[in-house]
This record gives sequence, C-alpha cells and structure tokens, in this order.
Amino acid sequence: MKYSNRLLVVENEPRDARLAAEAAKLAGFAEIEARTTPQSARAYLEDRLAEEGVLPDGIVLDLDFGIESGFELLRFWHSTPNLRGIPVIVWSIMGEEQRRMCDLFKVKQFVGKWEGIEVLQQALQNIAQTVS
Repeated sequence: MKYSNRLLVVENEPRDARLAAEAAKLAGFAEIEARTTPQSARAYLEDRLAEEGVLPDGIVLDLDFGIESGFELLRFWHSTPNLRGIPVIVWSIMGEEQRRMCDLFKVKQFVGKWEGIEVLQQALQNIAQTVS
C-alpha cells in the first residue's frame, strides 16, 4: 500500500470537522479526506484497499454519530491487517467505558474534545513527523 501525508477525518459535526482539518493542515498534512459517517469512511477505506490506492497516514475519529458508532469503524480498522498500521486518534467526548473499549482495539491516542484543538494538533504533528 502507498501512503502520502493524507489524513482521514471522520466527524459528523461540521464545526468539529473544520477544526480538525485546520489542525491537520497546521500539523503538516497535505491532504485531508473528510467523511461524515463511519459507514462512508469504511467504504472509502475499502475502495483504497481494493484499488491498492493511497491510504491515509492517519485517522481522526469521533465516536458519537447518533445511531452509528465510531466503534464500528474501529472494529473494521482493527480486523484489517493493511489498516492496522495506520495511527488512529480518537477525538471525542469520552468516559472511562469508551477508553476501555478503545484499549481493546489497541488505539494508542485519545484526545478529548474538551482538551482543546491544540492537543489534537500536537497529536497530529506526532503522526505527520513519522510520515514525512
């Protein structure tokens, strides 16, 4: 699979999606793909895998989508060997139960939305530095 300083943002709130994209640009990501549901993000990733196309170098994922859950996308990411190496930043409003679930999926980076956009930007810079 090929990688190219691209970030996938999975967020249904337009304001938060804009904030995440701005933080990603400041962190050094050249391209930001945005999806508003876990289902559409999974379809995007499946297409990239099927075409042996360019995969994102990182994923920013909210967990709360109303009816859908970001955990569905985490389950797909975790169970797909070609995706497992892509770092995921869960950027959401989380309690202990959500953190424990993320631990089960081996998510290494959590950023609570209340922590501020600077914390997300720093987490994104850490990923961008490893791919540049």
